[in-house]
Amino acid sequence: MAKPQFEFIPTGESRALVYKIDRDLWPVYHYHPEYDILLSLKDHAGEFTSGDHIGRMERGTLFMNGPNIPHSLHSGRPDDQDWEKPSLAVIQFSEKSIGEDLLGKVELQPIRQFLESAKFGFQFHGETAARGSELMLEMQGQSPLERFVQLLRILNLFAVSDEKSPLASPAYSPSLRDEDISRIGALLEYLREHKHDAVRLDDVAAVAKMTPKSFCRFFKANTGRTLIQYLNELRVGESCRMLLETNHSISEIALDSGFNNLSNFNRRFREIKGETPREFRASVKIDLDRQGSPLPRSMD
Repeated sequence: MAKPQFEFIPTGESRALVYKIDRDLWPVYHYHPEYDILLSLKDHAGEFTSGDHIGRMERGTLFMNGPNIPHSLHSGRPDDQDWEKPSLAVIQFSEKSIGEDLLGKVELQPIRQFLESAKFGFQFHGETAARGSELMLEMQGQSPLERFVQLLRILNLFAVSDEKSPLASPAYSPSLRDEDISRIGALLEYLREHKHDAVRLDDVAAVAKMTPKSFCRFFKANTGRTLIQYLNELRVGESCRMLLETNHSISEIALDSGFNNLSNFNRRFREIKGETPREFRASVKIDLDRQGSPLPRSMD
């Protein structure tokens, strides 16, 4: 497994933004002082972590990480090795790279205020996600100047939208020491690999090379969750994928996603998603039938 790391992004004083199309996801737990806007171009059936938030990585998922918020991206499917089907569209920038003097202008006040509110990140939904996706994909054929103007359009779209939900919580304050970032990265990878198993506190503490008591304090401080809360969110996320992609019974899905009984599964699912697994399966199917995919057919 690659060592979690600080990512250097070449913006600074001479370049306003970095725009790229990535061919695969980057599962390394990492951070950087820039914002980044990420658009999933495939149905990865996986998860993304942004601070103390765990979200689903599906086709059309659009979110923005705040500066210095550790994050990672994980696919739930094997790499299809098809270079004609890229995985991710990415924009990376900072207030400094855009120009702090420019952001001080009255005309950019909505964007400046939005960036302040986005320190902990946002995920975008509905028409905002659909329009934001279109604008990001249009940047592929644009000149550097056109891309800069397009970034301002995207940020203005986000600024005026009500279709966004926060990612990391305001209380989230991770340690950015290399040793701690590396340790958390290894722990999150271990939990992803063993989310279907009966995970014991002693085993996870051993991965971190800590006592169970020290591990619990360290994990809560860096993820905002207890070990059980984190595992439940991972398992509920996996169950959401199975509810949508299979015809398996809810009892089968409960066991396959790592819960030891149906009543516990239903209780934890409702706590996290605000509805029962049966209600989730029915409501998302209706939404998909009505709305279809937010991305152009050329990205299929």
